[in-house]
Amino acid sequence: MNKIDKRSALGAMVGTAIPLACIMKSRKTYNPIKLDYKIQDMLALSGLSVMGGTIGGMIDADTESKKKKIKEGTFQLLNVSLPAIFTAGALKICEKSKSLNGIIPKIGAVILGIGAGMYSALKLSNFIFDPKDKHPDRELTPKDFIASADDAIGALTLAKFPIVNKVPADKVLPVIYSYCGYRAGKAN
Repeated sequence: MNKIDKRSALGAMVGTAIPLACIMKSRKTYNPIKLDYKIQDMLALSGLSVMGGTIGGMIDADTESKKKKIKEGTFQLLNVSLPAIFTAGALKICEKSKSLNGIIPKIGAVILGIGAGMYSALKLSNFIFDPKDKHPDRELTPKDFIASADDAIGALTLAKFPIVNKVPADKVLPVIYSYCGYRAGKAN
């Protein structure tokens, strides 16, 4: 079993806790379970957890490790934000169209938004760090799909699917975001 990188874990947790506290304060609630997440909340939580985990993981790391952590942090940041943005956009289109404003089209919008977002995140991060395509591209791994689980949960929340009210899966979003941040900071 891999050793836990405490600095990455702490950075990711702090990176999640700060925006979570701000969101709770702005909504005048001190119980994170009572929060109703909006897209901007999801982006703040996910983005800052990845930044926190990356920064935490870079403490005392050598130059080569820092470069790898920055690459992974960039990919994770894109992988948690682009699918959410694409999915939110696709759901808005569904809501504005009478023929698409149903459960089946919204499920399709979620799948399309997450898939297009993950693909775009991968391609964009590969381009950022290797624009001349001199090195093998980073590929998606099963762990990358965990990072996009937040998008599925978040999309279900944004789409107001009835099942979300029965199974409050959106309440685990901060935990998923912390994991994404930890993974970015732990990159070797």
